[in-house]
Amino acid sequence: MASQQVLQTLALHLRNSISPDGKSRQAAEDFLKNAELQNGFSVTILQLVSMKNIPAQPTRVAGAVILKNFVKKYWVVGEDEKDRIHPDDRNRLKKNITDVMLNSEQKIRTQLGEAIHLICKQDFPAKWQGFLPDIISKLKQRKDAATISTVLEVLEMVVRRYRFEAASNRLWEEIKFVMDNFQDTLLGILEYLTGMIDGQKQNAAALASIFKCLDTVCQIFYSLSSQTIPEYFEDNINKFMKCYMYLINYYNPLLTPRDTDEPGPLENTKGGVCDIVRLYANKYDEEFKNWVPKFVENVWSMLTKTDEKGMYDQVVPKAIQFLTAVVEKEWHKNLFGNAQSIKVFAEKVIIPQLKLRDSDLEDFEVNGIEYLRRDIEGSDSETRRRTTVNFVRGLCKFFEKEVTLILQGYVDQQLKLYQSNPSKNWMAKDVAMYIVVALAVRGSTRAKGATQLNPFINVAQFFSKQVVPELKGNIKENPVLKADCLKFVAVFRTHLPVEAYLALLPIIARYLEHPNYVVHSYAAISIERMLAVKERGKPKLTKAHIKPFVKPLMSGLFTIFKHEESTENEYGMRAVMRLCSTGEEVLASITGAVIENITSILSKVAQNPRNPHFNHYLFETLACLINNICKADKSAIGSFEKALFPPFEQMLGMETCQEFGPYVFQILSQLLEKHTRMTGPYKNIFGALLHPQMWANKGNIPAMIRLLIAYLRVDHTIVGNKIEGLLGIFQKLISNKREDHHGMALIGAIIEFMPLDMWSKYATTAFGMMFARLSGKSKTQKFSCNFVSLVAFFCHKHGADTLVNLINAVQKGIFPELATQVIIPNIQYVQGDVERKSCAVGMVDLLCKSSTMLSAGPAWLQLLIAIVRLFELPESNTYEEEDVLDVSQRGFKTVYCRLAFAPEVVHDPVGDIADAKKYMAQGLASLSQKMPGKVPGMIAKLEPNYQNAIRQYLQGAGVSLQ
Repeated sequence: MASQQVLQTLALHLRNSISPDGKSRQAAEDFLKNAELQNGFSVTILQLVSMKNIPAQPTRVAGAVILKNFVKKYWVVGEDEKDRIHPDDRNRLKKNITDVMLNSEQKIRTQLGEAIHLICKQDFPAKWQGFLPDIISKLKQRKDAATISTVLEVLEMVVRRYRFEAASNRLWEEIKFVMDNFQDTLLGILEYLTGMIDGQKQNAAALASIFKCLDTVCQIFYSLSSQTIPEYFEDNINKFMKCYMYLINYYNPLLTPRDTDEPGPLENTKGGVCDIVRLYANKYDEEFKNWVPKFVENVWSMLTKTDEKGMYDQVVPKAIQFLTAVVEKEWHKNLFGNAQSIKVFAEKVIIPQLKLRDSDLEDFEVNGIEYLRRDIEGSDSETRRRTTVNFVRGLCKFFEKEVTLILQGYVDQQLKLYQSNPSKNWMAKDVAMYIVVALAVRGSTRAKGATQLNPFINVAQFFSKQVVPELKGNIKENPVLKADCLKFVAVFRTHLPVEAYLALLPIIARYLEHPNYVVHSYAAISIERMLAVKERGKPKLTKAHIKPFVKPLMSGLFTIFKHEESTENEYGMRAVMRLCSTGEEVLASITGAVIENITSILSKVAQNPRNPHFNHYLFETLACLINNICKADKSAIGSFEKALFPPFEQMLGMETCQEFGPYVFQILSQLLEKHTRMTGPYKNIFGALLHPQMWANKGNIPAMIRLLIAYLRVDHTIVGNKIEGLLGIFQKLISNKREDHHGMALIGAIIEFMPLDMWSKYATTAFGMMFARLSGKSKTQKFSCNFVSLVAFFCHKHGADTLVNLINAVQKGIFPELATQVIIPNIQYVQGDVERKSCAVGMVDLLCKSSTMLSAGPAWLQLLIAIVRLFELPESNTYEEEDVLDVSQRGFKTVYCRLAFAPEVVHDPVGDIADAKKYMAQGLASLSQKMPGKVPGMIAKLEPNYQNAIRQYLQGAGVSLQ
């Protein structure tokens, strides 16, 4: 227990940590930052938070926030990191935090609940088996709504990950542990809360608390059922479903939320029930089949009682998703299969849910980004319209012809209504177009749009009669319909002939200048996706096709970025990228204008980057232009460098755009790799590349290593007296398992491109660093394989005996042990065609040209076998310990995202050797001439399959052994 003086001091700094006075706040933050590194800090914070004599606001709430952040920061100990929390503090915190949470005010409960969740993610259940029994016992002791709600919310956070984690024995054991401890309690709480509802039907506050808890119960039930149906749930399915049925049917006007744009606890609970019954209809139909008709009837009834208010925006899509799950099952098709049922669904669900609401129109006008995110084909958002479209497609699975004929009648009806007064009834055509898209698409992918079509819908006819005339009309009229038609083009792009593309391009180009975000974004999307369509592996639209349209299209696309809402419009920039890719050298005449526009955008975006996808496409466009234009005109490299170096240098020095670093370094690498001699701009920035701050951002590392290798390849003399800086980077990188392969690539480039005498005095130090990794706990197969590749190339470049002498200089006589324990066992695991060839060539040099290996006896044969296995056995798919940098992330952290249009140069370091097998045969033949009779005698000791392989190599090379 901390003393009163310590607690008073801590309380003072907690209060000051949120003080409006900057000086006091900074002093408090500094104190807390230092204090958190002391043993007992977390326990003392928890003690203070539990003290009711200290005001909750601001002191104890601030303490709870600090504790949660402390747990988030230090509870998980990273690889090669020091544990900042003493084991006693961990145990005391876990022992007391639940009690403090349950006895605290709501704001504190929320923070401590999140802290418990973070602890459980790491420790539960293996290192905190007492958590669940303890919290359940408290739940049984205290039946007040606040306790029930808090405990359920914490448990819900703990089990939510079961929905997403990959199946494994460990996960199933954990779920079983939770079920064994909690299953009876969960059912008991569900029945207890459901039983309380009628008694509180006049008490709005009590009902709200009850339904908030019931919603959490539903979430827990769903999570526990996500992997497989627990035996207890199967045995008691009737008890659970009886309660859920009651909740689906329950209505009380007292629970109508004050803000009818947001769901209340009743709507949330019904949405949770719909999620459960959809899951069970999809995965556990055998156990759930008796309840399916009842829930279809009751969910349908619930749907018919909803309206367009925002409070139903979650429950309506969930209800429709359940109906879709059922209609797609053949054994339930009798519930939907008659014409009358389909008509009722059309009139009561499909048409009403497809109609635009006032809130949709408001988003279309003032929040286009959100509207498009929900509306775009392939979106996974669960909107009314999206789930209704999926429901129509679900109905078509078994009743395609019947559903099409009935809904086609509604399409004709809506189109007639529109034609009677287009300016007034435009929304009718919007509904008609949605029905057609829903009916027509039998299968689709994001990459290709609609891939399979409904044979009972004439898409071509609808396109020519309804879509093209609408797009040719006044662009200022009916912008929603214009967006619908542009979307139609994007969805059905693969089914349109190239003649239609050529007719559409100038029509759609007009809409790039439309002021509405959704309209000009869909125009960009449709252009980009037409350009991306391929037939037999080749673009449907060639550079010859688009040549007449390049200037107006590019001009229109850059107009998009002048609109306030579209300054970082990712769809527009992706279309620019695609146009550059397709146009290739056709864009030569406008390249200057394109670069000028891009550099201008770069300068603006760098001030406050917000959209990582936009940024990625922006740099992809640059990379694409450099590839295409410089391929046709090598002198254009200088123009790109002149335009790009000033903004790049500015960006690299800005705090606000550190995430641009990986892109900038890739573009610089791409440009430098096209040079045969070093130029001034690159010389000027080389020193800055070695600055430690540049390497502090992990995302920079892959691109900066590539850039340094490009420097060495073009002109190694640039290094000058900075070799120690390069080796410092190497040392930093190989000390980390995630980055060691980059360090090995750097030292490999030094070996390849720099004369040995420039760095030989550091060679033993460098190899000593590698030996430390190979002999320590941080050894991995990935590093071992990289080391094997490195020593193999060193053998070929500088000679096998040079390598052996260098290694023995690090530690006398260590080479034989290194060869048998590290090098030979890992040869087979080297990955990559070029790497395996280089490894084979270097190992042949070691085999045939090293006096040490020749006198090693059994090790020589082991090396020979390893080389043959490298030739004859397939490459391993993965290292035993996969530990590489994840480049798939997208976000605001500085991460490395590889540019597709700036691929790394494929370089064969042993390009002087055309055939590694022939090289081995020649090496063995040469060796046998020096030692007649010895080599055949050693090979004769091998198993027949190895002897046969070697014999084939010799025959292929036309040589023989003496």
